[in-house]
Amino acid sequence: MSKDFDTYPSWTLKQDNLQDWAYFDNALTESQCKDIVKYCRDLGLIDGTTGGADNAPKISHARKSKIAFVPPTEFMIPHYQRLSAIVLSLNEQFFNFDLHGFTEHLQFTEYESPGSKYDAHVDRAFGIPVRKLSIVVQLTHPDEYEGGDFEMFPSIDSPLKLPRTQGTLLAFPSFQLHRVTPVTKGTRNSLVGWISGKQFR
Repeated sequence: MSKDFDTYPSWTLKQDNLQDWAYFDNALTESQCKDIVKYCRDLGLIDGTTGGADNAPKISHARKSKIAFVPPTEFMIPHYQRLSAIVLSLNEQFFNFDLHGFTEHLQFTEYESPGSKYDAHVDRAFGIPVRKLSIVVQLTHPDEYEGGDFEMFPSIDSPLKLPRTQGTLLAFPSFQLHRVTPVTKGTRNSLVGWISGKQFR
Protein backbone atom coordinates (compact mmCIF):
# COMPACT_ATOMS: atom_id res chain seq x y z
CA MET A 1 0.00 0.00 0.00
CA SER A 2 1.33 3.47 -0.84
CA LYS A 3 2.22 5.97 1.85
CA ASP A 4 -0.59 8.21 0.60
CA PHE A 5 -3.19 5.75 1.91
CA ASP A 6 -1.38 5.56 5.24
CA THR A 7 -1.41 9.35 5.47
CA TYR A 8 -5.06 9.79 4.48
CA PRO A 9 -7.04 6.95 6.14
CA SER A 10 -10.36 8.53 5.09
CA TRP A 11 -9.86 6.78 1.75
CA THR A 12 -10.57 3.49 3.51
CA LEU A 13 -14.25 2.66 3.01
CA LYS A 14 -16.48 0.06 4.59
CA GLN A 15 -17.04 -3.12 2.67
CA ASP A 16 -20.37 -3.55 0.90
CA ASN A 17 -21.99 -6.61 2.46
CA LEU A 18 -25.29 -6.27 0.58
CA GLN A 19 -26.25 -9.58 -1.03
CA ASP A 20 -27.78 -9.86 -4.50
CA TRP A 21 -30.47 -12.24 -3.26
CA ALA A 22 -31.38 -14.75 -0.57
CA TYR A 23 -33.88 -17.57 -0.20
CA PHE A 24 -35.81 -19.47 2.45
CA ASP A 25 -36.92 -23.06 1.88
CA ASN A 26 -40.38 -24.21 2.97
CA ALA A 27 -41.73 -20.74 3.59
CA LEU A 28 -45.09 -22.31 2.74
CA THR A 29 -46.11 -25.96 2.68
CA GLU A 30 -47.37 -27.70 -0.46
CA SER A 31 -50.89 -27.65 0.98
CA GLN A 32 -50.69 -23.93 1.79
CA CYS A 33 -49.44 -23.18 -1.72
CA LYS A 34 -52.38 -25.01 -3.28
CA ASP A 35 -54.87 -23.30 -0.95
CA ILE A 36 -53.44 -19.87 -1.80
CA VAL A 37 -53.63 -20.55 -5.55
CA LYS A 38 -57.31 -21.53 -5.24
CA TYR A 39 -58.12 -18.57 -2.99
CA CYS A 40 -56.41 -16.06 -5.27
CA ARG A 41 -57.98 -17.40 -8.45
CA ASP A 42 -61.37 -17.00 -6.80
CA LEU A 43 -60.60 -13.29 -6.29
CA GLY A 44 -60.71 -12.85 -10.08
CA LEU A 45 -57.65 -12.30 -12.23
CA ILE A 46 -56.87 -9.29 -14.40
CA ASP A 47 -54.14 -8.56 -16.93
CA GLY A 48 -50.82 -7.54 -15.41
CA THR A 49 -49.80 -4.00 -16.38
CA THR A 50 -46.70 -1.83 -16.22
CA GLY A 51 -46.17 1.78 -15.16
CA GLY A 52 -45.77 3.75 -11.94
CA ALA A 53 -48.37 5.73 -10.03
CA ASP A 54 -47.88 8.84 -12.17
CA ASN A 55 -48.22 6.91 -15.41
CA ALA A 56 -51.43 5.42 -16.71
CA PRO A 57 -51.02 1.64 -16.20
CA LYS A 58 -50.74 0.00 -19.57
CA ILE A 59 -50.53 -3.39 -21.19
CA SER A 60 -47.02 -3.91 -22.46
CA HIS A 61 -45.38 -6.47 -24.70
CA ALA A 62 -42.81 -6.82 -21.90
CA ARG A 63 -45.35 -8.40 -19.56
CA LYS A 64 -47.89 -11.13 -20.19
CA SER A 65 -49.59 -12.56 -17.11
CA LYS A 66 -52.74 -12.53 -15.01
CA ILE A 67 -52.70 -11.07 -11.50
CA ALA A 68 -54.79 -10.43 -8.40
CA PHE A 69 -53.95 -8.16 -5.49
CA VAL A 70 -54.32 -10.02 -2.22
CA PRO A 71 -55.15 -8.00 0.93
CA PRO A 72 -54.57 -9.31 4.48
CA THR A 73 -57.98 -10.92 4.89
CA GLU A 74 -58.77 -13.46 7.61
CA PHE A 75 -57.54 -16.23 5.30
CA MET A 76 -54.33 -14.40 4.38
CA ILE A 77 -53.31 -12.91 7.76
CA PRO A 78 -51.42 -16.06 8.90
CA HIS A 79 -49.51 -16.06 5.61
CA TYR A 80 -48.69 -12.36 5.90
CA GLN A 81 -47.41 -13.04 9.42
CA ARG A 82 -45.29 -16.01 8.31
CA LEU A 83 -43.79 -14.13 5.36
CA SER A 84 -43.12 -11.06 7.51
CA ALA A 85 -41.15 -13.13 10.03
CA ILE A 86 -39.09 -14.69 7.24
CA VAL A 87 -38.42 -11.30 5.63
CA LEU A 88 -37.19 -9.87 8.93
CA SER A 89 -34.82 -12.79 9.38
CA LEU A 90 -33.44 -12.62 5.83
CA ASN A 91 -33.10 -8.85 6.02
CA GLU A 92 -31.06 -9.08 9.22
CA GLN A 93 -28.73 -11.68 7.69
CA PHE A 94 -28.30 -10.46 4.13
CA PHE A 95 -29.54 -6.91 3.49
CA ASN A 96 -29.78 -4.82 6.67
CA PHE A 97 -32.30 -2.38 5.21
CA ASP A 98 -34.42 -0.04 7.34
CA LEU A 99 -37.88 -1.49 6.62
CA HIS A 100 -41.44 -0.42 7.40
CA GLY A 101 -43.35 -3.45 6.18
CA PHE A 102 -45.89 -4.46 3.54
CA THR A 103 -47.38 -1.09 2.58
CA GLU A 104 -48.78 -2.66 -0.61
CA HIS A 105 -50.91 -5.77 -0.92
CA LEU A 106 -49.30 -9.01 -1.99
CA GLN A 107 -49.75 -9.83 -5.67
CA PHE A 108 -50.71 -13.25 -6.98
CA THR A 109 -49.42 -13.90 -10.50
CA GLU A 110 -50.35 -16.61 -12.99
CA TYR A 111 -48.12 -17.34 -15.98
CA GLU A 112 -49.76 -19.64 -18.55
CA SER A 113 -48.30 -21.34 -21.60
CA PRO A 114 -47.68 -20.49 -24.26
CA GLY A 115 -45.65 -17.38 -23.73
CA SER A 116 -46.60 -15.74 -20.44
CA LYS A 117 -43.55 -13.86 -19.16
CA TYR A 118 -42.18 -10.71 -17.58
CA ASP A 119 -39.12 -9.28 -19.31
CA ALA A 120 -36.17 -7.81 -17.41
CA HIS A 121 -37.25 -5.02 -15.04
CA VAL A 122 -36.78 -3.57 -11.57
CA ASP A 123 -39.53 -3.15 -8.98
CA ARG A 124 -38.89 0.51 -8.22
CA ALA A 125 -40.60 3.38 -10.03
CA PHE A 126 -41.24 7.09 -9.61
CA GLY A 127 -44.34 7.97 -7.62
CA ILE A 128 -44.84 4.69 -5.73
CA PRO A 129 -43.84 3.66 -2.17
CA VAL A 130 -40.11 3.30 -1.55
CA ARG A 131 -39.71 -0.40 -2.28
CA LYS A 132 -36.56 -1.79 -0.69
CA LEU A 133 -36.99 -5.55 -0.68
CA SER A 134 -38.95 -7.67 -3.14
CA ILE A 135 -40.07 -11.23 -2.46
CA VAL A 136 -41.32 -14.02 -4.68
CA VAL A 137 -42.87 -17.21 -3.30
CA GLN A 138 -42.90 -20.14 -5.70
CA LEU A 139 -46.42 -21.61 -5.45
CA THR A 140 -46.26 -24.23 -8.21
CA HIS A 141 -44.37 -27.52 -8.17
CA PRO A 142 -41.54 -27.26 -10.73
CA ASP A 143 -42.68 -30.46 -12.48
CA GLU A 144 -45.95 -28.77 -13.43
CA TYR A 145 -44.48 -26.26 -15.87
CA GLU A 146 -41.57 -25.67 -18.22
CA GLY A 147 -39.83 -22.37 -18.83
CA GLY A 148 -41.01 -19.69 -16.43
CA ASP A 149 -37.61 -19.41 -14.76
CA PHE A 150 -37.13 -16.58 -12.30
CA GLU A 151 -33.77 -15.03 -13.17
CA MET A 152 -31.58 -12.34 -11.63
CA PHE A 153 -28.82 -10.36 -13.34
CA PRO A 154 -25.75 -10.18 -11.10
CA SER A 155 -24.05 -9.45 -14.42
CA ILE A 156 -25.99 -8.05 -17.37
CA ASP A 157 -24.71 -10.81 -19.65
CA SER A 158 -25.13 -13.70 -17.19
CA PRO A 159 -28.67 -14.25 -15.88
CA LEU A 160 -28.84 -16.50 -12.83
CA LYS A 161 -31.71 -18.96 -12.38
CA LEU A 162 -33.09 -18.93 -8.84
CA PRO A 163 -34.64 -21.94 -7.07
CA ARG A 164 -37.98 -23.23 -8.40
CA THR A 165 -38.88 -25.39 -5.41
CA GLN A 166 -42.51 -25.10 -4.37
CA GLY A 167 -42.88 -23.05 -1.20
CA THR A 168 -39.48 -21.36 -1.49
CA LEU A 169 -39.32 -17.63 -0.79
CA LEU A 170 -36.85 -15.56 -2.82
CA ALA A 171 -35.82 -12.12 -1.54
CA PHE A 172 -33.76 -9.44 -3.27
CA PRO A 173 -33.27 -5.66 -3.29
CA SER A 174 -36.02 -4.05 -5.35
CA PHE A 175 -33.47 -2.27 -7.54
CA GLN A 176 -32.09 -5.61 -8.79
CA LEU A 177 -32.78 -6.41 -12.44
CA HIS A 178 -34.83 -9.61 -12.80
CA ARG A 179 -37.24 -11.39 -15.13
CA VAL A 180 -39.53 -14.38 -15.63
CA THR A 181 -38.74 -16.25 -18.84
CA PRO A 182 -41.64 -17.37 -21.10
CA VAL A 183 -43.62 -20.36 -19.87
CA THR A 184 -43.56 -23.02 -22.58
CA LYS A 185 -45.70 -25.68 -20.89
CA GLY A 186 -48.16 -25.72 -18.00
CA THR A 187 -48.86 -22.88 -15.57
CA ARG A 188 -46.62 -21.17 -13.01
CA ASN A 189 -48.09 -19.33 -10.02
CA SER A 190 -46.27 -17.07 -7.60
CA LEU A 191 -46.93 -14.67 -4.76
CA VAL A 192 -45.05 -11.39 -5.02
CA GLY A 193 -44.55 -8.73 -2.38
CA TRP A 194 -42.69 -5.47 -1.81
CA ILE A 195 -41.40 -4.30 1.55
CA SER A 196 -41.00 -0.56 1.83
CA GLY A 197 -38.92 1.71 4.02
CA LYS A 198 -37.35 5.14 4.28
CA GLN A 199 -35.57 6.68 1.32
CA PHE A 200 -32.16 5.17 0.62
CA ARG A 201 -29.31 7.29 2.05
